[in-house]
Amino acid sequence: MNRILLVARRDYLQTILSKAYLIGLVIVPILIGGSFLVTSIAMRGNAKNQRVAIIDHTGVAASAVIQAAEEASRRPLVNAPNGLRVTPHFVFEEVKPEADETAQLLALSGRVRRGELYLIIDISADALHPSSDPAKELVHFYSNSSGVDQSGFSLPAAVNDGLRRVRLSQVGLDARAPDILRDVPVVSMNLVTKDPATGNIVRAEKKNPVQAVVPVFLTILLLMVVLFGAAPHLGAVAEDKMQRVFEMLLCSASSFELMMGKVLASVGTSLTSSIFYVIGGLAVLAGMAVFGLAPLNLLPWFFVYLIADVVMLSAWSVALGSACSTPQDAQSLAFLLVVPVMIPMLLLNPVMQQPNGALATAMSFVPPFTPMIMLLRQAMPGGVPWWEPWLGLAGMTVFAAAVVWAAARIFRIGILSQGKAPKIAELAEWVVRG
Repeated sequence: MNRILLVARRDYLQTILSKAYLIGLVIVPILIGGSFLVTSIAMRGNAKNQRVAIIDHTGVAASAVIQAAEEASRRPLVNAPNGLRVTPHFVFEEVKPEADETAQLLALSGRVRRGELYLIIDISADALHPSSDPAKELVHFYSNSSGVDQSGFSLPAAVNDGLRRVRLSQVGLDARAPDILRDVPVVSMNLVTKDPATGNIVRAEKKNPVQAVVPVFLTILLLMVVLFGAAPHLGAVAEDKMQRVFEMLLCSASSFELMMGKVLASVGTSLTSSIFYVIGGLAVLAGMAVFGLAPLNLLPWFFVYLIADVVMLSAWSVALGSACSTPQDAQSLAFLLVVPVMIPMLLLNPVMQQPNGALATAMSFVPPFTPMIMLLRQAMPGGVPWWEPWLGLAGMTVFAAAVVWAAARIFRIGILSQGKAPKIAELAEWVVRG
């Protein structure tokens, strides 16, 4: 144990005191925070009057469309704490149709390119009497952006709302049209729960948008820290092997002690990084006055999953690196290290949509995927049954022990082997033969 700790201490200090680690530790939150800041500034920069030109070939729909769009733009209006508007306000300009429609659209498109207009809405004469043919295009939007739904509400829906109002007015329902077409506010709520201690029913609360960010943040943080902690061993061990470093170290420590020392160093490095990021995330939530949304009850599970995942991937990374003669050879086996963390990322959206569905539940009990998927499910508002994390932890512990055992057998042979990188079948043979 003393030799394992000695190797771990040496690798840990070498890593955390390196300039690359310290710069990466600071630059990642700066980049993430900077992206949110730039997005916020961009949203505020767009929160200004945007001119929209409407070409109405029906002759009667423009005013109703403008009214519906203005009402829709006011409903989702959100103001920043300092009173700055963060959604744009549209100023509509009705343009009479000209005989040469192509030339008129060209002229208006030039105004869009010069920034004088934000959008052009072209309503055809048949828009009030649409046919059942879906291929018939009755309303066109012309813009210089990738889409038209960047205003906080659906502008196409507002146009259709205005057209429906005109159709209703034509059958004598104009006085009641706004009431008939008015939307009903739909509020997203959490599930109703029952206090296990008192048995009282706890009323549901409104969902906070930050609640959707917290599970993703925890999962991505786990992925990032695990990869940054385990992946470097793949090339570093191959580099040390190429320079005959391990041949000298084996005189003082066994192969298992060398491998476990590097694994423990990865655990220490990952814990250092994660503690730094978790404290930073809690400070951000406190600064946003939403500290109550911080999943403090999940932090112990987060660190448990982190340690288990780092142990598995670090041991596997050290073993794969030892089987390669050069860092270049290690690159061909890198996919074996990335797959266990990338598959859960591909399932991120399905798990968030149905955290207690069959797919999410089954995948959270597959040991290589348990840390990320189970943590994501636990961070969702509905949570998971109390026994599921413990069952997942039991399976993950057994699997981690098996991975360490297999990795030790590969490391024992691969550390002194030379030649080309072994194939997967040869690695399996090394595990069996030891």
